[in-house]
Amino acid sequence: MEPAQDVITDVLTPAEEAEVHAAADPDLKVDMYYNGEKIDPAGDWEGAQICAEVDEDGTMECFDDDTEANSRLASVAPTKEARQGAAAALTGQARQATGSASPLASDDCRNGWVCLWQDSNYRGRRLQWPTYDTSKTRHLDIYSPSFRDKASSAAVMRSQRGVTLYDFRSGLPDPRLILASGYTLWSNFSNYDYTYGGSWNDKADAILF
Repeated sequence: MEPAQDVITDVLTPAEEAEVHAAADPDLKVDMYYNGEKIDPAGDWEGAQICAEVDEDGTMECFDDDTEANSRLASVAPTKEARQGAAAALTGQARQATGSASPLASDDCRNGWVCLWQDSNYRGRRLQWPTYDTSKTRHLDIYSPSFRDKASSAAVMRSQRGVTLYDFRSGLPDPRLILASGYTLWSNFSNYDYTYGGSWNDKADAILF
């Protein structure tokens, strides 16, 4: 269930903008790996469907599907909670394969992770980040130009500390969308009003997780 009452959308103060822009560097270079080889983020992930952060420095590993991703993340995710979440996702996939459980698209994002999907209803390519002791800010342009202004759904799979999405504007205060913690699901950003008209669908430039 989506707790719509917990969605907060407003604009940043000048001081908040300065802080967020300093933290979300669009020119930050992060290493991304797919099939064991470094890839160019501008190369549209070389066809991968899922990219997950595996180090606090922003390093990402990319995968073709959820089974491949969770098999790897169950051992290399940078926090115990994230590793356990990936292992739980594998168990869920096994139950679905035997017909003992019905698949839900949101099940692809488990405890200890924050996930963004390019499409509504938890479909399409996915970025995901583990839960660290302190919050991190990432500009979505550092992963692939195709992900900036493309996020359409999200999951915040942790009990504390919500997630904030930012849209960077020129000449206007930057809007933000705050998604509550508590294992919350956000199936369609089109449901959330955008400060300057329209919705939050395909608006996010950066994430604080």
